[in-house]
Amino acid sequence: MLGKKWKPNYFTVEEVPAESISPMMEDIVMDGGDRAEQKKKQKKKSQQLSTKGITSQDLKELHLVANSLLVLADVVESLIGAAYLHGGSPLGYECIKFFGLGLKWEPVPVRVDQVLSRVGAELDHYPSQLGDVERMLGYTFQRKILLIEALTHASYEQDSHTPSYERMEFLGDSVLDMIVTDFLYHAPGKNYSPGHMHLRKSALVNGHILAYICLKMSLGVDAFMPRPNAEGRIEENVETNQIYLWKCLLHSSPKIFEDQLNTFTRFRKRRAEIEESLTTGTIFPWASLTRLQAPKFFSDMVESIIGAIFLDSQGNIPLVRQILYNLGIMPILERVVSEDVDVLHPVSRLSLWAQKNDKTLEYTYIREKGRISCAIMVDEKEEVRVTDLWRGKVSQEEVRFAAAEQAIHAFKLRDVNVNYSLLKKKAPKPKKKKKKKENK
Repeated sequence: MLGKKWKPNYFTVEEVPAESISPMMEDIVMDGGDRAEQKKKQKKKSQQLSTKGITSQDLKELHLVANSLLVLADVVESLIGAAYLHGGSPLGYECIKFFGLGLKWEPVPVRVDQVLSRVGAELDHYPSQLGDVERMLGYTFQRKILLIEALTHASYEQDSHTPSYERMEFLGDSVLDMIVTDFLYHAPGKNYSPGHMHLRKSALVNGHILAYICLKMSLGVDAFMPRPNAEGRIEENVETNQIYLWKCLLHSSPKIFEDQLNTFTRFRKRRAEIEESLTTGTIFPWASLTRLQAPKFFSDMVESIIGAIFLDSQGNIPLVRQILYNLGIMPILERVVSEDVDVLHPVSRLSLWAQKNDKTLEYTYIREKGRISCAIMVDEKEEVRVTDLWRGKVSQEEVRFAAAEQAIHAFKLRDVNVNYSLLKKKAPKPKKKKKKKENK
């Protein structure tokens, strides 16, 4: 089962999860550079279509207007941020309301009440796992129906009245993003630049790390089992069973069940190395987290639960922040900040190193006998090679990440003097030959 293609295919079409790396490296990480080449062609074609009949002077004026609009947008955003810093959420809200932005703005408590007024009526009976989830989170819901929605996948057929978690997941993602950004902005003694904050937020707000949190979250429940003792008499023995958060998902899909078991098998194999990296390592474990191959519904569960707690607590951000501590998200973030953990994606770091040192960098792949190898070539000389089992195209991504991490250790690339202020912009790819080896 582990050898099967892991990409989920359920009753509803879900978005492909975004790569958990800096946007500047989006094209580099995509398989074989196909997406990068396609985007180049589309951009070139759109430029040709959009510039027909336009003079160079017109283009210059359009460029000036576009830059002016970007500056104005930045000013509006910075004013909203200043209002939030000065007077918290209430003043930030008033500032947003002043600008309007084409929306009807109402205070958070009013909006939350409006949402809750549309929530279905409470049920007479609740699934047994609700109490287990509440104990894991350290939070008791006033409106249990919100927790049911947060745990309901679109494939669930037993209760047609409860919507799936998709809207709740969207809300939870925004709340998580806000709390993490607020923490990074106020990190004691750091005064991070926007690029630094972006890198650290990307490491803690992505599908890979949230799926790991979901797979790890569990509750030990004692069960009393009758067992015969040495004398043949029946005695009660205590056995502790682990109830995992991911098992509490409400769904009706055999494919999801298969994905849950396969992913948890990979999690048990990788758990120790991931935990060691997160608790004592100096480099964020991008490659190990990617090797979990966790389908999107694992991270969706965490985000939807965060959204449900935000609504149930009437928009209480400090309370939601405490839940993030209980989930283990905030402790990881605090260590990343306090111990200056290297969170730059390994593929990004290696590419930046190659650009800085004017070296050609090439990833070559070889498939044979059910295995795939990735070799990193620097100036046409092999420096690192990683081999793993072939489990579809995702395996090629895994070995590339692992090879990049090994190269970082081998070359001692802890600091490549990255200009973090430019990380949100797309960096040019290093020159490399288009040779690619693949033996089937």
